[in-house]
Amino acid sequence: MRRARRGLGLLLAALAATSAAADWETTRKTVIDPLNTELHRHLPSFVRTHDLGGVLKLYATATGGGLTWDGPRAVYPGREEETLRWDGAHGPEPIRTRYERLFALLPSIDKAELRIDRVAWTEADADGYPVTVRLLVRGTRSDGARAQLEQGASVRVALREGQWRITREDVTSRTLVARPVPRFARATETAGIANVHTNAGSPPFRLFGGGPGNPVGASSGVAVADVDGDGCEDIFLAGSPDAVLYRNQCDGTFTDVTADSGLPLPYPAVATGVVFFDYDNDGRPDLFVAAATGGDRLFHNIGGGHFVDVSAAAGIPPGRWGSMAAAADYDRDGYLDLYILRMGDQEATVPRPNYAATNGVPSTLLHNNRDGTFSDVTRRARVGNRGWGMAAAWGDYDGDGWPDLYVANEFGQNALYHNERSRRPSPGAIACSPSSLPRSSAARTRSSNASRAAARSTTTTATAGSPM
Repeated sequence: MRRARRGLGLLLAALAATSAAADWETTRKTVIDPLNTELHRHLPSFVRTHDLGGVLKLYATATGGGLTWDGPRAVYPGREEETLRWDGAHGPEPIRTRYERLFALLPSIDKAELRIDRVAWTEADADGYPVTVRLLVRGTRSDGARAQLEQGASVRVALREGQWRITREDVTSRTLVARPVPRFARATETAGIANVHTNAGSPPFRLFGGGPGNPVGASSGVAVADVDGDGCEDIFLAGSPDAVLYRNQCDGTFTDVTADSGLPLPYPAVATGVVFFDYDNDGRPDLFVAAATGGDRLFHNIGGGHFVDVSAAAGIPPGRWGSMAAAADYDRDGYLDLYILRMGDQEATVPRPNYAATNGVPSTLLHNNRDGTFSDVTRRARVGNRGWGMAAAWGDYDGDGWPDLYVANEFGQNALYHNERSRRPSPGAIACSPSSLPRSSAARTRSSNASRAAARSTTTTATAGSPM
């Protein structure tokens, strides 16, 4: 679901030049959905199943160019992990041969993914629109080694007899990484983690059609901390309505302790980003849960891994369309503050303008008053970013000892806020002008799988004096 959402969102942003005045639903149905179906769904599906006939039907050309399969070289000879790179032989190559070689290299394919980095909608020629793509394929070689191939290409796509087809393909890069013995083994079941993410309470996202049949809604994050002080890290998995706290038994297994922890079950909001942070300096990690709908919440850890909802008493505004939260002591008073990044109103609106959206729900900066309460200082700090927020992080980029703030938007200009040391990280002191800052992944029409899940999670407990 996340890959489909990402691909669709990236294609949306690329249409700024051609669909500014077009009806959104018409554009989505006639361009975005069909192109997404062919490139993001069908091609990876055919590759995964070794369906050569299906792959070839997506091409309106029999021959490709760029790098051939000849002459791979070992990049790090003698290492435990083998890396091969193709950067020598160039020339024409039948598309059939190109995929036959791929399938021979990886007789078993577990996963295939096509990522679109850029669509140049204003630079079309007789062969269609220029597109920069990356094909990622994970599987097993004939010698039993687990491997991943990443292949970059410059292609052209065009409508041919009513279907989107690849009319030209030049491979620009190809790298294979292989390892005989995996470094990690899946331990989910043996560890006792049985939770499956749910977002049943999420409104359907209008960007992807809306309505009850729309499969795309809010996604959720994970937070890790030792909530009960036994020296072993515990896990909180957000969801709607299933948000679960797992206690680490310190023997490689976990137990669902949600019902005994004081956390609400079922969870009463559409939980998204989560973070453990010790807001009252009592040495115990507290839990903040952002929400798309139903309100953000702060849970105080009263000891032993037991929590109490203190949202109202702490002055946490209900908020809406929260994406994730990041904690840092931005004014260095010894207490952690909280920045809540927000997306757009996914239920009622779409990004406008789609290539540099400014109609997102304003993000929120909460200052820790050092008495168990927070104050909303967003307006004073001038960090109420109006993009459609994806991720935010604190970090001291200039080494002056004060946490600065970076905001990455799914739609809209990214922003770097310099901390002016006066309880006001201000865009007036941004080190880069908006035009020189990297634009959002969507605005540049490239793919993420940032995993957004990673963007909405934290793997440690934030402490005062350190950006998180």
